[in-house]
Amino acid sequence: MYKGILLSLSASCLFGLVYYYPVFLKPLSVIDIFCWRLLMSFPAIALLVCIERQWQTIIDLFKRIYHQPLFLFALIFSALLLSVQMLLFVWAPLSGKALSTSLGYFMLPLTMVICGRIFYKERFSFLQKIAVLLAFIGVAIEVYITGAFSWETAVICLGYPIYFMFRRYMKIDGIAGTFSDFFFLALGCLIYFIIQYDSQKVIDDIVHFHLFIPLLGIITAIAFAAYFSASKLLPLGIFGLLGYVEPILLVVVSLVFLHESISSEHMISYGLIWGAVLVLIVEGTVYSIRNFKRRRVR
Repeated sequence: MYKGILLSLSASCLFGLVYYYPVFLKPLSVIDIFCWRLLMSFPAIALLVCIERQWQTIIDLFKRIYHQPLFLFALIFSALLLSVQMLLFVWAPLSGKALSTSLGYFMLPLTMVICGRIFYKERFSFLQKIAVLLAFIGVAIEVYITGAFSWETAVICLGYPIYFMFRRYMKIDGIAGTFSDFFFLALGCLIYFIIQYDSQKVIDDIVHFHLFIPLLGIITAIAFAAYFSASKLLPLGIFGLLGYVEPILLVVVSLVFLHESISSEHMISYGLIWGAVLVLIVEGTVYSIRNFKRRRVR
């Protein structure tokens, strides 16, 4: 279990590093950084598939295109949904919106719980009801203060549930779905480079960022490898709890390294939302401890 915890924490730390990484690639545009990340990451994702010996699941996924041609559009749409999130992940640190974007990752577990209740008729536990109430009050205060809820926060906390529900509905699962998303995104990025770049521009980027561009793909691949390995080694409850480490690190990156700050008028709303997440963490911890005790008894 300790190995799984270490791998999960390592993945969160690496994703936190990737959040700050666009700063190293200035003055490249957001689209350029996004495309370089995808093109450098895809070979590493393919290598991960080889290591995990998951090629058969990839083959089965693409066989569905032959039998169901319209399934191709489902795969492309899934990739497009992910591209919105990945573009925002690159754009936010460069645009002074890292903190509001990280708040979206804090709210994501709550919106997933709410979507489970609405679309899959899952029941709220007592603590989940408290968490949803706190988050609702926090969002209401934020809307009252600012006149609108941050669109960056909304895109993260609402966009990811749509992405996951769509993948679930279309049965685009696991590492095969991740490979498919990265494949179509990398293909789109390659087309963008062919249209917008010339050979000299590619050479200039690589010369100026000869270390940072390849390292971006390596870090992304190691993060995904650690994440998938941890998911296999840890009980689901503990793995879910450790998922809260990443948004905490994103807030740290936003405040400490990107020098953003939380104004006093936002402290109450942010505090309520973070309090809601803390309630979910408490519930998850209790659930994990109970499951661990039951396994020991058996």
